[in-house]
Order: sequence, then structure tokens, then C-alpha cells
Amino acid sequence: MQIVALGKPLFEGRNELPEAIEYNYQAGDHTLLLSMKNLHLSEIKAVREEPAEFGLYCEDGIIFLLYRFGEILPWSDSAFSWWNVAEEDRRIPAPQANPAERILLKIILVEAATGVVKAIRVTTFSPEFTERLQRAIRGQAAGKELSREEFTARSLKVYKKYSPADLAAKAFGKTKGGD
Repeated sequence: MQIVALGKPLFEGRNELPEAIEYNYQAGDHTLLLSMKNLHLSEIKAVREEPAEFGLYCEDGIIFLLYRFGEILPWSDSAFSWWNVAEEDRRIPAPQANPAERILLKIILVEAATGVVKAIRVTTFSPEFTERLQRAIRGQAAGKELSREEFTARSLKVYKKYSPADLAAKAFGKTKGGD
């Protein structure tokens, strides 16, 4: 089990990470990893403290988790496919047994140039958003397997048509962190 600590490298022995945004659902956990270079204090503060909003958009078998933190970090996204998760870490989310059930999302902000964790935040999604996201993941899991190459090609087609703000405007579900 990996321990994530503020001010420590995300991965022991790695002092640099590629710039990347990755939403992942594996082993039953939801994580949003933001690895960015040249972080400003205002960006770190935004991830730690500013109001967080999330959106959900799906197209061509790809799930796009949209997010923004206050006014500092505008809408951005991460494309997700169940089929990119290691088979041993795949868990099909069950339909909500309790209508008040909420997903717990771990958000980790890393300075890519050093690999050091700058912010850790845990928030929840509303019950409605929780069910929509879980339904989208169940749909992917029940569908035809998608290779990484096909996932990348389909994601790029969507990115050629829409900006993250466009995706947020088209989202079929939105929530505020903590709802």
C-alpha cells in the first residue's frame, strides 16, 4: 500500500513525474492525480481550499471526469476507461443500496518537476452524481474491451471537437465537492 504524504515524493525514488492529469477508479477507490510543473501558490491553495466542481461527460465509450477549483484552475478533464485499469484492480461498482451514498474522491496535486506532493484533498460527490458515474463505469465494464490505442484515438477525437469548458457545458451531471 502506497502512503501519500504532503511534502514527500509521491513515489519513493522518483524526483520527477510527467505532467499529467489522471482520474482513476481502481480497487474500489476514486483518485484524481494532478501532476503539474511550475505550480504557483495560488494553484496549490485552490486545490486545497477553493470550491471544487465536477462534471461528467461520456462519448464513444469514454468517460470524461471534469473538474475545476475556484476561479484559479478553470475546467479541465481526465478521460477514463475501465479497460485501462489492471485486471486485478477492477471492481464493478454496485448500484446504490442507499440513496444517500456518495463517492469519496482523493485529489493529489504533485509538482511534476520534483515529484513532491503539494496538496491532498478528500471530497465527496452528491448521491446523484455518484450514481451517474458508477452507472457509466458499469456500462464501460459491460461493453466491448477497449485497447489503450483505441482509447487514445477516441479521446483525441473528442478533444478535437471540444475544449474542457465545452465538455463541462455539455456534461450530463455536475456536482460540487462536498455535496
